Amino acid sequence: MHFEIKKIGSYNGHKDSVYHISEGPEAGKLLSAGGDGYLVQWKAPEEGVPIAKVNHPIYAFEYIKDSDTLWVGENSEGIHKISPSAKKVETSLHLGKVSIFQIITLGEYTYVANSLGYLHVIKDQTFTKHVQVSHKSLRSIAINKTKKEMAIGTSDHQIYILDLDTLKIKYTLEGHSTSVFSVCYVNDLLLSAGRDAKIRLWDINLEYLPITEIPAHNYAINHLLPIESKGLLATCSMDKSIKLWNLDDMRLLKVIDKGKYASHGTSVNKLWWNETSETLFSASDDRTISEWKLF
Repeated sequence: MHFEIKKIGSYNGHKDSVYHISEGPEAGKLLSAGGDGYLVQWKAPEEGVPIAKVNHPIYAFEYIKDSDTLWVGENSEGIHKISPSAKKVETSLHLGKVSIFQIITLGEYTYVANSLGYLHVIKDQTFTKHVQVSHKSLRSIAINKTKKEMAIGTSDHQIYILDLDTLKIKYTLEGHSTSVFSVCYVNDLLLSAGRDAKIRLWDINLEYLPITEIPAHNYAINHLLPIESKGLLATCSMDKSIKLWNLDDMRLLKVIDKGKYASHGTSVNKLWWNETSETLFSASDDRTISEWKLF
């Protein structure tokens, strides 16, 4: 695979670390949030429009296209439902002084992972379940709709596989030596990574039998992003780099760093692949978001 890496945009405006990015209300357009408490919709670099402002850092949000609403996790207060068009909070669900590390929606249910080890389930704008999965932070969630299973990476170094219907633990995966920051399903595999800077592969058809361990970065891996249309896995790390891997055999194909490509100067926290423009976005502690042409 031939790469022609080029930074084609730098999105500036956040006043603190940027923790989460994804597609927002406008198709193909970036939505971001971070330590400054701002949720920003971008039309282009340097053209950011605040959708909402909360009082504490935002580590996670989830945009639900069907209802045109946003669930926003606010560090230390709880979760807010925001109308992007009205730019106001419609509903707030309080959880006390906890941090929200991931929000993910499937059908009529929204799942919220917090720093006290609880998984919260929202339906019809109210909590329907509170399940304690661990005694430490739940850092990442992935859902396998075919298997009807949910993988949760935690700060107790383990990954818990839950039955999606009952939310009871089916398997506990041990292997990482530190916090698991990111999990994702790809084909018949579960991929996981975290503070130990390693990627682990698990066979979901063999009761999550461990397959291999890959030393992938110099410091903590913050996010795993499959780009299946291109046969790639993108990873980002506290070591300031972005790496591109072949999904078929997990060969390292490319490293995007500051020295060669004028990448971020501090930790890279989150990635987003824009299928519309076929560009990769990266968010960093340096308060910026970069847009990358890969080919």
